[in-house]
Amino acid sequence: MTRIVAITALLIGVAAAAVGAVSLHRSKDDSVDNDLLYLPNGRYLKVASLGHSALAADLVYLWSIQHYSDYERADRFQYVEHVLLDPGFIDAYSLGAMILSVEAHDLDGALRLLDLGIERNPDDWILPYIAGWECFLAGKFGQASAYFAQASEIPGAPDLIARNRAGAVARSGDIHEAYRLWRELYLDPEMDDTTRAIAERQVRELHVRIDLQEIRTAAAAYRSRYEHWPAGIDALVAEGLLPGMPRDPDGRAYTYNPATGDADSPADRILGER
Repeated sequence: MTRIVAITALLIGVAAAAVGAVSLHRSKDDSVDNDLLYLPNGRYLKVASLGHSALAADLVYLWSIQHYSDYERADRFQYVEHVLLDPGFIDAYSLGAMILSVEAHDLDGALRLLDLGIERNPDDWILPYIAGWECFLAGKFGQASAYFAQASEIPGAPDLIARNRAGAVARSGDIHEAYRLWRELYLDPEMDDTTRAIAERQVRELHVRIDLQEIRTAAAAYRSRYEHWPAGIDALVAEGLLPGMPRDPDGRAYTYNPATGDADSPADRILGER
């Protein structure tokens, strides 16, 4: 313990002595408190910390928690990405990303920080998972699905991440790809029971959504061709606008309204089409 205290004190002293050499350029706005300008730059960390860079980074991380929680400071979001990080300290990246995303409303900055953590910790699924949710909550569903895919492929990642990926793909509007992903999860013998049950429901729902979309598109094409709605779904098959008579997940025929060209299904009403 005495040795740790001594090393810690030494690191603080060395960092303080190195301030002049490693600080960022001073802001031209003298009204802003620029404490963060005097944090050691990562390029000098190994020299300033005498080989104990991880410990020094962790000390600065603990200081940063207090700094960024001071809501009276107008400048507290400056240089978040400059704060020293222990390359293997996952919490530092996740906290920094939360500060940038939630407090500073800087999603791009948050993702840059998370990408840096992902690059330095390729075997950890937490950071790409967090990045996926940051994108999902921002409505960037395609980007979210890419992060979730990255996280789900890392050994040890929980099954729920694969569910998040499939859900993000569905929200992006690509229901055919979402159906494929959910079906893979449903058929995977290694999936847990909860995931399989959720996947089964999603497969049924997407099955109906895809069929209804194809029927309505075919009916619209028929109407464009003949200037009236087809009398039934079988007319769409006869015209080659559908490859065959579609059936819902329970094997039943879809209902069709020749006055509107719309289709429906009891399964659709149960599952709730979105």
